[in-house]
Amino acid sequence: MKIQTRQFGEVDIDAEKIINMPSGIPGFKDKKRYVVLQKEETVPFFLYQSVDDSDLSFVVLDPTKIMPEYSIDKTDFEKNMDWDFEKDEISCFVIVTIPSGNPEKMTANFMAPLVINNNKKEGVQLILQNSSYSHQQQLLK
Repeated sequence: MKIQTRQFGEVDIDAEKIINMPSGIPGFKDKKRYVVLQKEETVPFFLYQSVDDSDLSFVVLDPTKIMPEYSIDKTDFEKNMDWDFEKDEISCFVIVTIPSGNPEKMTANFMAPLVINNNKKEGVQLILQNSSYSHQQQLLK
């Protein structure tokens, strides 16, 4: 299936890789389908691209690339998702903000990660409760 993206132009994606977000992302509740894209030149960053809106995408990053000890309490999941954490493969990304003209001041939201169940192709932006993580974690020091 072909989709149009603002950053990468037209891309061919496998329809089986589409991630359904039943609750959407705060601020974009009506956009429910996304795909993770990456180009070699953007490593370690990914693009979390809306399938429903070619102009909507988020730069994301595996949080353990910056903070190896990053973890999410399983109880944050259990309240929100009906997933089998013993069997399902889970991916986690944080949304990166890159200020225009100041990429050295980029931050990431470690307090509200995107969590994806790769087996069910389902995702959620999880708001961590009682977290010591920042919603504006500096990526470059």
